[in-house]
Amino acid sequence: MKKSILTVLTIIMAAILTAGCADVLVFRSPFRPKPVKEAGPVVPVKPVKFEDFENGTLVGSYAYANTAAGASCKYLIGDPSKDKAHSGQYCAKAIYNSGTSSDWGSGFGASTSYGAGYIDATGRTSVVFWANVPEGTTFYCFCNEANANGADGEFWNGPDMTGSGKWMEYTVAFEDMHKNIYSGSQTGDNELDPSGIGVVGFQVGGNQGNGTFLVDDIWFK
Repeated sequence: MKKSILTVLTIIMAAILTAGCADVLVFRSPFRPKPVKEAGPVVPVKPVKFEDFENGTLVGSYAYANTAAGASCKYLIGDPSKDKAHSGQYCAKAIYNSGTSSDWGSGFGASTSYGAGYIDATGRTSVVFWANVPEGTTFYCFCNEANANGADGEFWNGPDMTGSGKWMEYTVAFEDMHKNIYSGSQTGDNELDPSGIGVVGFQVGGNQGNGTFLVDDIWFK
């Protein structure tokens, strides 16, 4: 009998203590998703222009190729009388031969004429561009960080894309890009830092013949 009374009193005291401390200890089931805080208003992020080529020039341009396999590449500003831009008067043009090796072909890139060697795309999450690439040709876009404004010079490659034979808009999310382990800084923080984008370029896969690659209106959004 005494044991039963003691048990009841223990239960009552536990209930009182629990009620009095309800705001102190809260246990959440590990199998339930963590509560999501109510999101605030979405503030649109203004796109940042990297290059539209309307200054009629390429800044810091370069091209490279697997010459051992007969590949070659030239990167230059387009001729308005021959190369119809996506918008405005000018676009950029790469004349390439992708060589005979399927390992890799040729590539090209340039900096921006709208910044001092880089642009600050902080808060943006993707690179968007227009390109006119021979139908069926595979290529990828790359973004190289500058050693400036907090960026540490790492190079980032996007996934393979395919040309359509006409002007087409392409979007590459930063989360889909991977670090180039052969070029660029290998001692950085291993994170794509859009605060200092120094170069945007493209690489055409090998053994795909030759052709002309037009690019225009590169933005970060």
